[in-house]
Amino acid sequence: MKIIIADDEPLVRIGIKSSFNWAAAGMEIVGEAADGEEALQLIEELQPDIVILDIKMPKKDGIEVLTALRDRGMRTKVIILSSFDDFVHVKQAMQLGALDYFHKPSMNVQEIMSLLQNIQAEARENRMSGAEAVEIKPGKAAILRELLAGSSERAEETKLKESNLYTVLFTVKRFGQILKRYTQGNAAYLPATIFNIVSELLAKEQETECMQLEYNAFLVVLSHGDSNSTQASFTHVNEIVYMIHNAMKRFLNIEPIFGISNAFHAYAELPQAVDQARRALDMKFYHPNDPVLYYQNRKRDDESVQEQIGAAIVAMKDCLKEEKYDSFAAALASWEQLLQNYEGMNERDVKKVYEGLLFMLSVGDDEDLPAGEAAQLDDFTECSSYYHAVFNEKLRARIIGKNKEYSPLIRNVVQFINTRYSENISLKLLGDTFHSSPNYISRLFKQEVGRGVFDYLNVVRIRQAKELLKDYRNKIYEIAEKVGFNSQVHFAIVFNKYEGMSPSDYRKELS
Repeated sequence: MKIIIADDEPLVRIGIKSSFNWAAAGMEIVGEAADGEEALQLIEELQPDIVILDIKMPKKDGIEVLTALRDRGMRTKVIILSSFDDFVHVKQAMQLGALDYFHKPSMNVQEIMSLLQNIQAEARENRMSGAEAVEIKPGKAAILRELLAGSSERAEETKLKESNLYTVLFTVKRFGQILKRYTQGNAAYLPATIFNIVSELLAKEQETECMQLEYNAFLVVLSHGDSNSTQASFTHVNEIVYMIHNAMKRFLNIEPIFGISNAFHAYAELPQAVDQARRALDMKFYHPNDPVLYYQNRKRDDESVQEQIGAAIVAMKDCLKEEKYDSFAAALASWEQLLQNYEGMNERDVKKVYEGLLFMLSVGDDEDLPAGEAAQLDDFTECSSYYHAVFNEKLRARIIGKNKEYSPLIRNVVQFINTRYSENISLKLLGDTFHSSPNYISRLFKQEVGRGVFDYLNVVRIRQAKELLKDYRNKIYEIAEKVGFNSQVHFAIVFNKYEGMSPSDYRKELS
């Protein structure tokens, strides 16, 4: 699998490129780009399977690159890299076909590799499924994919008619947990079994086609061409859906959940119909107990609501940065209430926000961020309960550290850091200065302050740097030196980690 990395920050490219044994994973980094124009040129020349694309780049940004790929009909899969609160551009990117995205500040390269391996596995499964489908109905899967891409030249080779067209997309609830029922070798057969059962059920239906769209996503396209009644067509669709639902429960003991599009009357509209089915299925995050979800029932996009949601995210982030923990709880409640009322973010975006907030609360902690559990959360209520418990634990430690009366030793250490942050401070220096063991100072500081010595030092340095960035006469490399960093590169890395953007981007936002 061929991969291109497009990011204007050399350290990001180096970090991703040097983190894995790509060859051993069956992958290859075939190119790197530092701006959007170079990225497009490389994509055309090298035809990669995957592009890891920064959303903010010079010459052409990530949105412009995605738009160009769509306009040129290129099917390269794109993974977006973004800053923590850049949800407007992330939403645009996802609408333009980006596969997934990662926030740079909390980005875990292992998560990127995991996603790439999943893509690789799905491509392999799709090739296998495609091969099996060809043996049963030569070319049918390819024709359906052409229809979904907007080409209807071979539509007459399907059972569909160009009237009362619906798309039905379904997935299996708690799919990861269900796979654990199977031995490692047999788990791969579950999607094929689902597809085969659906194919058998629909074999006698006159105007129905089906295909496996993704590893856990199955698509049924059907028409009701001879009917002049919208209600009759709608009833027919529901009969098909509940037939599949009952069969899955009976034969496999699994719970499918369905998203159904509106009716369309032209093959050229099928891509829009599939998008509607996806968006209907996205509603499962807020309605986990509804087995069938209809696009016509979804809450409409509201620009003012999106602005409120964006403002709530910024407010939560600012509260954590300024250690206003009571205000954070109120901002979190406000954001969650907006989501419950308007369902204005999909599952992926909601989880990314929670992950970003947890990352901000965990900076400087010795323990690893919780992994695995969050991936199993299926709906908004589960996510909210899980993250509230984790946040409360983190906040409790921070509040205790903030309000606690420091011991004389730690009070002196805090004062030392606050006044001499620009110096080369080390645990050895603190030990020598205060005639104590460096390990003892480190342990007691974390216990009383609620964060590590160097985390606290970085917070002080970045706070001072932000003040200096307000004055455009201060060059960034000079600011780095003034607040105690040995190099501009190290300063940029730490600043990005704490603020979610580079020093230069922060300065731009000030203007």
